[in-house]
Amino acid sequence: MPPLCRVIGEITLRRAESVADYLACQQAQRLAWGITEDGYVIPIATMVGANLHGGLVLGAFHPDGQAIAMSFAFMGRVEDRLCLYSQLTGVVPGHQSLGLGFELKHLQRAYAQTADIPMIAWAFDPLQSGNARFNLAKLGARVRRYVDNMYGLRTDALNAGVPTDRVIAEWEVAGEPSPSPSSPPWVEPTTLPAMIEASAGASGMLEPRAARKPDGEPLVRIDIPPDVTALRRDRPELAEAWRKAVREAFLGALGEGYEAVNFVRYEVSGAARCAYLLEKSSL
Repeated sequence: MPPLCRVIGEITLRRAESVADYLACQQAQRLAWGITEDGYVIPIATMVGANLHGGLVLGAFHPDGQAIAMSFAFMGRVEDRLCLYSQLTGVVPGHQSLGLGFELKHLQRAYAQTADIPMIAWAFDPLQSGNARFNLAKLGARVRRYVDNMYGLRTDALNAGVPTDRVIAEWEVAGEPSPSPSSPPWVEPTTLPAMIEASAGASGMLEPRAARKPDGEPLVRIDIPPDVTALRRDRPELAEAWRKAVREAFLGALGEGYEAVNFVRYEVSGAARCAYLLEKSSL
């Protein structure tokens, strides 16, 4: 079996090879992100060009040719280091429980290793707790950059009307993947200095009050809402307050030489909380 291939039941994860494959990947992109404007869909010519010249287009294909997940990556750089930049990886709703995103990431990793590419990088919304946990706690990526409104305002279902702030995950590919140690017992989040001061508002929901920079502490935390999607739907003004606070806290910490090394879920008085853990870089 080719090295860039995984089989899960009837689904085959592999590199796109034909126009039909690229069309199927376009449709998977539409469904995964709720895209209604074709201007946001990656053109076939772009995917083909990248796939033939150092990039990578992967799909999770049914026997009938339908794709239920896809990823698109191209060659890039992080500072002076070569990387495989993963522009997007998405799974069609209803199929997320199959672990396809995890498998696609590891196929990207296998490709990068064989091509002598030292890292994979990708952007994600810092307020999406599920993505943060997957990227940092499960895969073991780190975050050293925050990009303000990276794509501008968009209209797809996941980003409509919201500034597209992003953090950049950096995943080293040398050796075996190394997920971040779990916490606790690695560390108790409530004992760490919080870069966002937050308290319960009149509605009982946690509201950010102020953000600050680290004061030389070796390890700090940046809290985010456990479910920003629901918050953006039901309390958009509170979601925006969290975006601004998280932006300020991240920019302050990263500017002081910290990097996000893990993402944890914890409880305070029975209420769910989640946070990035950032440590002072030794570089």
